[in-house]
Amino acid sequence: MTVIGITGTNGKTTTSYLIKGMYEAMGLRTGMLSTVAYYIHGDNKLESPNTTPDAVLVQNLMAKMLHNGTEAVVMEASSHGLALERCNEVDFDIAVFTNLTRDHLDFHGAEEEYREAKAKLFARIGDPERHKKVVNIDDPHALFFIAQGNPEVPVVTFAMENKNADVRPLKFELSLFETQVLVNTPHGILEISSGLLGRHNIYNFLAAVAVGIAVGAPLEDIVRVIEEVDAVPGRCELIDEEQAFGVIVDYAHTPDVLSRLLDSVRELAPKRIITVIGCPGESDRGKRPMMAKIATDKSEVTLLTSDNPKSEDPLDILDDMLAGVGCTMQDYLKYGENDYYPPLPNGHRLFLHDIRRVAVRCAVAMEEEGDVVVVPGKGHETYQIEGDKKEFFDDREECREALQYVDKLHQ
Repeated sequence: MTVIGITGTNGKTTTSYLIKGMYEAMGLRTGMLSTVAYYIHGDNKLESPNTTPDAVLVQNLMAKMLHNGTEAVVMEASSHGLALERCNEVDFDIAVFTNLTRDHLDFHGAEEEYREAKAKLFARIGDPERHKKVVNIDDPHALFFIAQGNPEVPVVTFAMENKNADVRPLKFELSLFETQVLVNTPHGILEISSGLLGRHNIYNFLAAVAVGIAVGAPLEDIVRVIEEVDAVPGRCELIDEEQAFGVIVDYAHTPDVLSRLLDSVRELAPKRIITVIGCPGESDRGKRPMMAKIATDKSEVTLLTSDNPKSEDPLDILDDMLAGVGCTMQDYLKYGENDYYPPLPNGHRLFLHDIRRVAVRCAVAMEEEGDVVVVPGKGHETYQIEGDKKEFFDDREECREALQYVDKLHQ
């Protein structure tokens, strides 16, 4: 069974879906272990409690795949999974590196330890006859990952900016409805038109194309698969109820990926960006003010709200976030006494509601033709954890429901 491991901070899930589809287009039965779900074979789907299952479950799932005739497995190799040695007995054939930015410091302690955990995937790539490395050379950590394992293993590179990459775009066009890109490869030029939106998804296309080049996939299969995957759950997912404005739900939960997401949305030329953003409890407090600062810098309107506060007081988390704009909860509440919240120094507006459902509906109610509402953080997740209670909550369903009543909300 061929095993493709994908590591990096962002883009793993979308890239996994694209590579899975590509192997299936080549006529190979393909399984997948990802953040969104575990696919044992085809559409046989299991819930995914962890991006990378524990070591015993990994072997159990892969044994079931092998029993079902699976010929290839696409696997997200998370930093947790690699650090906890969940992948130690997995014989990877291809290692893919997407990018590296700040994340999971509550677990790893420092960025260096986080990078070292990710690198364990590439350290296992040692057979030049069978193994391949696929690396994003726009990322400043690219050479570090290429140097892991056997330097004789063939490397296929991809990039948007670096002209020396094996796989790179010649030109691209972005809109709220599709992404068009012309991709140069060692085997020819590919013309791709996809429903996956934004500049960051071009990197995901390039990663999938690079894997295709590494394994000798027919170019027409690569193009067809990328064009057929028109949505990945909770990954820049466009919520379309035939409204006159855009609504996007995404899993962005780190400062870097939130920044990239909002930059991508800005490139779609909206009138305004309205962002609903929260930060989870019991995790990296340092990123809370950073997330608020990025959202308010890059959105005309920002609504701060809750996102799995767990045992923490949601208002304490919001207070941490407000520090990113030089404000405190006490300051904000004083403004509320007069029912007037002044614009931020950059002219953008900031509002706050600790009930996520209300914040989403407020954002939809504010929206006008040509605007885009962005709801990052949860993506595909279908729960909200408050205290010891875990209740169903799906940002996508909340957006759809709000859109059903958009006229009443406007009133």
